[in-house]
Amino acid sequence: MEAYWIWWLAAVALVIAEMSSGTFYLIAVAFGLAVAGFVAYMGVAWSGQAIVAAVLCSASVAGIYRWNKQHARPHENVNFANDIGQTVRAVNWSDERHARVSYRGAEWDAELAGEAVADAARQTWRIKEISGSRLIIE
Repeated sequence: MEAYWIWWLAAVALVIAEMSSGTFYLIAVAFGLAVAGFVAYMGVAWSGQAIVAAVLCSASVAGIYRWNKQHARPHENVNFANDIGQTVRAVNWSDERHARVSYRGAEWDAELAGEAVADAARQTWRIKEISGSRLIIE
């Protein structure tokens, strides 16, 4: 089998695998492999084919990574609006400002909001905001 067929079959296999991942990284690698197949078809030696594949695969993956990093919107899919204002039940206090609370069937780390006054006897609190995985309560 000719070398260019191997490059092109590997590229097709990666395109098929990409259909289940949805990240575009495999498409980038497949592009590099397809071009290396074209270079092999043009009669370039194996070392040249490998260099073309390595450079194009690396450059295209780096380009996608950079694009994803520049266009990342970490809070786009997170909708905390439904949690803000909900009540939680204090399970135990680790100190005056930090507690474990029960909310949505699980225990969460919670911290008192800046102006909230600590009260270990109080059982229910209201979620003011969410910072990472910590609930800010008042």
